[in-house]
Amino acid sequence: MEKIAVTIDDLTVAYNYKPVLWDIDLKIPEGVLMAIVGPNGAGKSTLIKAVLDIINPIAGSVTIYDKPYTKQRHKVAYVPQKGSVDWDFPTTALDVVMMGTYGSLGWINRPGK
Repeated sequence: MEKIAVTIDDLTVAYNYKPVLWDIDLKIPEGVLMAIVGPNGAGKSTLIKAVLDIINPIAGSVTIYDKPYTKQRHKVAYVPQKGSVDWDFPTTALDVVMMGTYGSLGWINRPGK
């Protein structure tokens, strides 16, 4: 039996009380590579933010391995898109990815390579 990594049931998300996504149902099996594609303004980022509990849906639910995101945060990585780049900021792609590990490391530990 295949494990379901992400389950979205009847999800509706609104901005200023105006629905931008409604009645979304989706199951993503474990190990599947998936792309969310569409034109600007179609709701791709909104869907991801709802899955990651960054924005609250007005209806529906999202679970990751049958638990709310808050209980599975350690199993999810997210690097948000940025509209512009500060080329003077001294960082590399590896630095940015490693920043995502700090939540599970605590205050004293440092990430390894």
